[in-house]
Amino acid sequence: MAWSVEEKKGETRKTATGKVVEVRSSVKEPSARAAMDRDLASGMEVLELDFLLGVVEDTKGDDKNDVMMRRFVFNELFRRQQLEAVDSKALKVYAVNDVNLYGKDIQCKAMKKLTERTVRKGKPATEHEV
Repeated sequence: MAWSVEEKKGETRKTATGKVVEVRSSVKEPSARAAMDRDLASGMEVLELDFLLGVVEDTKGDDKNDVMMRRFVFNELFRRQQLEAVDSKALKVYAVNDVNLYGKDIQCKAMKKLTERTVRKGKPATEHEV
């Protein structure tokens, strides 16, 4: 049985055997702000940062499934605004995109993050930063 977010508390549904089952949501309705911050549809929200970094930083191999998983994880880290945790060597692979595995959107995001790092690294220290 497919569960839908639109189902309301107390709604009844018939199963294939004809039994009536009451459908209740065990999760309270999230606020509008919380819903924007969390990706409830894909299930990636439950994955920890260390696991995601392990996937996205292991850039060896061009197996179709591995590449697709790296793309998903890269986009999840971007959505969470955690690309700063990705190693620069891995970001370079995504930015250069030699074999065109990752697409222009990921290439652009990786270049932007590397540019930010370069600007911060090359910027002279001000009085407040010392």
